[in-house]
Amino acid sequence: MAEEQVVIERDLPGKPHQGKVLAAVHAHLDDIPYYCGGTFAKLIREGYTGYIIRTTNDEKCGGGTPAENIRSNEKEHLRMARTLGASEVFDFYYRNHRMNNISSQELRARLVFLFRLLRVDTVLTFNPWGHGEENPDHWATGRAVEEACWMSGMSNDYPEHTEAGLAPHAVQERYYFVGRRGQPFNRVVDISSTLEQKIDSLAECKSQGGGNEGARFKASLAAEGKRLPILGEDEETANRAYIRLFLLEEYRSLGQNFGLAWAEPFTYLDHRIPDGHPDRSRYIQEHAVPLR
Repeated sequence: MAEEQVVIERDLPGKPHQGKVLAAVHAHLDDIPYYCGGTFAKLIREGYTGYIIRTTNDEKCGGGTPAENIRSNEKEHLRMARTLGASEVFDFYYRNHRMNNISSQELRARLVFLFRLLRVDTVLTFNPWGHGEENPDHWATGRAVEEACWMSGMSNDYPEHTEAGLAPHAVQERYYFVGRRGQPFNRVVDISSTLEQKIDSLAECKSQGGGNEGARFKASLAAEGKRLPILGEDEETANRAYIRLFLLEEYRSLGQNFGLAWAEPFTYLDHRIPDGHPDRSRYIQEHAVPLR
């Protein structure tokens, strides 16, 4: 991970983002909880209305048949989203691990529709150009989101949307999370105050993501005649303790590197002022003269 020119984003008092809309777009049940659950919850608390979009059906992830896995992941996805404060969930149900075989234009069009419908201001998603990414679902999702953020603001794309009352609306702020070790970041978000929600969300990820690993670990120790007091006396306590101790160590370590208890890293892009263009309002204020 590169650490040059890193901005630390801390908690903001009140509701400074009141009226803004956040969309977190991921491929699988456990992506948002792992990579950006604390940040999503933090932004919701600061006033955003938040939505979660999942692109795959997660059929390959779970202990059952593909149909059983789809159903269990769907149920857990809804519960996970509630723990983070999401207002609504959208599932696209593309085949798990096959997203590099679908129409990227179709995926982009669906995202543009939602970005315009919901009037999305900010997205959380995969880094579309993050190196080391082996999962086609991740990079296919990230690239489609990047394209849709830009294209949703173009007035001549999808004119049928305008006819239906959906005006163009560009997504201005983007948080690309670090999906693989070594991917760059320029922003670190303090999630110390929302860590428990991050743990809550991961605890709902039992079909995949390790949400029930604590209970399994506790049972395996008991079979050997051992116990870890920190795992407590029940499965829920064991699951949460296991997540905190073993699944989130990289976020603890990252936070400590920046003087924080817990943190999540991102490549942050702000398109509210286009690159290479000065702030026109400030320029007018400094240079405008009265008409004669």
